[in-house]
Amino acid sequence: MPSFPAFQSLIDTVQGALLLAQPASGRIISANQLAAILLATPHDELIGRPFRQFLRNPEDARQLQSLLDANSMVYNRRLELTTATGRHFEVQLSLREVMMEGSTALVISFSDRTESQLMSQLLTYEHQLVERSLNLVKSMKQEQKLKPADDDLTGVVSMPQLLSDAHAETGRIRRYGGDLAGMAVQLINIPQLIPQQDNGSARRHLLRLAGSLCVQSTRDSDQVARQEDDTFLVLLPNTNLEGAQELGRRLLLSLGQLTYLHQGQEHKAQACIGISALRLEENSPNAMLDRLHGALSLARIAGANQIHRQA
Repeated sequence: MPSFPAFQSLIDTVQGALLLAQPASGRIISANQLAAILLATPHDELIGRPFRQFLRNPEDARQLQSLLDANSMVYNRRLELTTATGRHFEVQLSLREVMMEGSTALVISFSDRTESQLMSQLLTYEHQLVERSLNLVKSMKQEQKLKPADDDLTGVVSMPQLLSDAHAETGRIRRYGGDLAGMAVQLINIPQLIPQQDNGSARRHLLRLAGSLCVQSTRDSDQVARQEDDTFLVLLPNTNLEGAQELGRRLLLSLGQLTYLHQGQEHKAQACIGISALRLEENSPNAMLDRLHGALSLARIAGANQIHRQA
């Protein structure tokens, strides 16, 4: 069998790994440099070795021969090869028998799919990152639109920020321990906006003062967000139900001192508060936040300036 020295310089320019082998024994008689690199075998040592020793699954040798006998060639078959150092990698392999200088040679070509898979993963990650960035920008724009201007002055944060911090605090508690409580605070006698009668300045003023009092009554680590026009949520890290209820009492006293003029009459602000806390078995703050609204509803049923807690 000829060694095909004239083809060596030619096959070294082929894009992809290329081997020439004896059809009967499968012994490699020529190879390009990329094949030697991918198989982690010096080029001189690669010559003479049977190709089947680089197949990870010995059964693949029989299947390849059967396909070759039936179809005269095998095209882009996916299988795994093993390098001389024992590393496994996935390839797409093609082979066929060709006549060269009066002799038959088995031409084997393959390409490493690891690089293409990695590039595909990188492109997927890049796409996900771009999508997350676009969603974040969109969320920030919506947040800026929804957040009243007065909240920037009083220190009230947005609901998306409070919810994000609530999830982060829950994760911290699950890792290191601790407590987390929350309050839902609603003003129940704020003046309704009637365009024909007033411009809503009394209502806005009262809500601004209520938000400011909620922030002033809490610690720096606590957060206050406006959930609805007349309802505030307060997130209380490192606070249990008893601590939250004590804070609720003080906050009710402070809110009860607020007065406002509406249609020439002076009124005192009234509020209701619902309280709940994170349970030991909960891995998300969502259930606690739902209980807050249930507790607030029961406090409203009980009357003005009432607190109801739901464990």
